[in-house]
Amino acid sequence: MNHSRLFAAVVLVAASCAACGETSREATTVRIGVTASSNEPRVALTRTVVDRLSAAVDQGVTRVVVYRQGQASGAAHSDEDFTVRDGNDIEDDDALRELGFEQNLNRLAGELTQLGGTTPELDPLSVLADMATSPGPEVLVLHSSGLQTTEPLDLTRLGLDFDLASVVASVPDDAVPELTGKDVIFSGLGQVAGAQRPLPPGAQAALVDLWLGICAKFGAKSCTHDTEPVPGGASIGRAEVPTVDIGDVVQQDALVHIPSSLLFKAGSDQLVPGAREVLQGVAEKFDGRTTARVISRTASSASAEAAADLTQRRSQRVVAELVDLGVSRSAITEVVGAGFSSPLAVDLDAYGELIPDAAARNRSVVIELASPRSSS
Repeated sequence: MNHSRLFAAVVLVAASCAACGETSREATTVRIGVTASSNEPRVALTRTVVDRLSAAVDQGVTRVVVYRQGQASGAAHSDEDFTVRDGNDIEDDDALRELGFEQNLNRLAGELTQLGGTTPELDPLSVLADMATSPGPEVLVLHSSGLQTTEPLDLTRLGLDFDLASVVASVPDDAVPELTGKDVIFSGLGQVAGAQRPLPPGAQAALVDLWLGICAKFGAKSCTHDTEPVPGGASIGRAEVPTVDIGDVVQQDALVHIPSSLLFKAGSDQLVPGAREVLQGVAEKFDGRTTARVISRTASSASAEAAADLTQRRSQRVVAELVDLGVSRSAITEVVGAGFSSPLAVDLDAYGELIPDAAARNRSVVIELASPRSSS
């Protein structure tokens, strides 16, 4: 027998067997995208994301790719093999694999905590698009407050009291590559820092529903909201970023102006946590002589009929809650759903675009009081 051929065959089989242990195990790519703006907490991994990384390493070959807003489109900030190995092979010893994972994790955490945004905008949609450019099954982690300040999803213009279905539908079909086969995790939604004021519960819920809706629109295998607070602390973002107007309750002797996002779930007449406490303050202005008009408005939109219907239902819901808080129904003299037919401020510019501050003022419930109880 030809001994050189026998030796070559043995070497070939040995190389094949060395590779089969690795190829038979699952290979996972985890892509982490961050916006890291000055209006968001410093980037840090939650336990949810750490557990997902740990599971990937336990399953086999793991690659971690980091994207930061402001990089060239599609370009990664870093790309590393996260697999724990014994030489060229995957580490099979559980204790040693856990030790190696912790070392890799510490290195990744140190890298992420140093990422600060450098662009004067907040654009998580573009970061999601960058992460989604590679085809096939992957885990995508979008680490962002979700408060987009650029088109096609500029929340400084849209506010956080929007019709969810129409806003999701308005996102262009080419804004994000198809997410087929991808598991998407949203970490940090609604969590803010810096100049951005904290979001009330209704606004936070609207933001979560918006991003989960976008995720579903582009066909992701799964869409998960990571509810764990980001433990990152103060931002190190270096550029000033626009804020989304949340609004305040404005109380005068005979008038109370309440932003809709403090009362209602976006695009609906469903009350949010904290709404009853806001209306309790209004109910306390009533005594036996007090009467009131309740007027709901919204910003200008495509459908006057839908806006009128929504605001009428909202006014009725406010009245029902006030009655439940002890206000006599006979004290409410008028219940109005004004839609956007009688705005408090003109909210469209010469090009028909919403003016953010004026639109925010119009998204409100106004309670006009006659003979309110004295605050003294």
